[in-house]
Amino acid sequence: MRNENWIRIAWFGIPEDTMPLSCLPAGVQITEVYKDPLNDPWESVLANRNIDVVVFGITQSSEEYQNILRILMQNQIPVAIPNPDADSLFAYEIEMVRVDAGARLSAIIPKPCDHHFDATTVQAQAQLQKSDLNDIYHHLTHDLLYLDESLGTPKYVFAMGARVTDDVRNLTVNVEFESGCLLNWGVGNPLATSRFNQNDKLVDFSRTNFSTASILRTLQELQLNTDSDGSWVKYSTTREAAELISLSLKKGRRIEIFEGNPTERDSFKGVMSTAGCFILLLALTLITALAAIDIGQISETRDQHLTALETNNTTTQRWPLWIRLWPVYPLALFLSFQFLKLLIRTESKAGNSTKDASSLTADSSSD
Repeated sequence: MRNENWIRIAWFGIPEDTMPLSCLPAGVQITEVYKDPLNDPWESVLANRNIDVVVFGITQSSEEYQNILRILMQNQIPVAIPNPDADSLFAYEIEMVRVDAGARLSAIIPKPCDHHFDATTVQAQAQLQKSDLNDIYHHLTHDLLYLDESLGTPKYVFAMGARVTDDVRNLTVNVEFESGCLLNWGVGNPLATSRFNQNDKLVDFSRTNFSTASILRTLQELQLNTDSDGSWVKYSTTREAAELISLSLKKGRRIEIFEGNPTERDSFKGVMSTAGCFILLLALTLITALAAIDIGQISETRDQHLTALETNNTTTQRWPLWIRLWPVYPLALFLSFQFLKLLIRTESKAGNSTKDASSLTADSSSD
């Protein structure tokens, strides 16, 4: 018999691959499992009212799986992604799709670090499964998310090594945080996923150490149709900071990390600015070309004018007014495009829905 208070989820991917099932809280029921969404009929989720949340436990680095995630967002299906691996470009794209469709998307990440670090240097060693930059981006992203509550937001990234031989084992990344702490991150052989050391104090981080209470809160917020909890935007900005490694290696200097989440409105402003510059350059080019042509025809025009005066023929052929006003039309069309920004959907402010989520958490714990 179905319990209405349960949270019913559909799992995309193989359970246990991205998150141990033992971390799932009580009151959560897996009703559907699509181990291979490319071959399984996952589209039934779009019309299944018995599914509250979709757990997207497959990679987001494949174009086929990215399309599935886009479709889920466009159909306003609540989605939770444990240990996401999307690159920053797609992460920002899917956030724009989410805002435009009014969907819900959250990232489920492991427990944050509760250890207090001094404002000095923290040594970090990471255990990598692969030796490529994408794996480094993914690993450093989750290490930075783990240290977020202890060290704050990263401000600068400086990477050294691996430029000559492309050997990531020689790569060292220095990340400076807003707290003044400096993280010296490199590849090693720690016992856990990552190990942090400061003044002989060791802190181990495991990517499978999730908080059951945090997972329950995330799933409840998605079920209650609340506003975004900001976890996906936090992942996107952190992933972008990790991807600055390649830029730092290329330029050989420290790279500043700028805060801010690009939105569809920002993209619209960028496109309009580019279009405006293009129209201005085109107008200047046409005016210069027409002026040069007109200068070359001055003598011929003068002779025609003198001939007309001598023959008392003052009538000249002139273009219609609507043709002579042709430069106005592209400018008017460009200006009319500015009103399209009124159609862009913006994120609504958090209201009472968050309070409802908190009350439900309290009610479920009391039950």
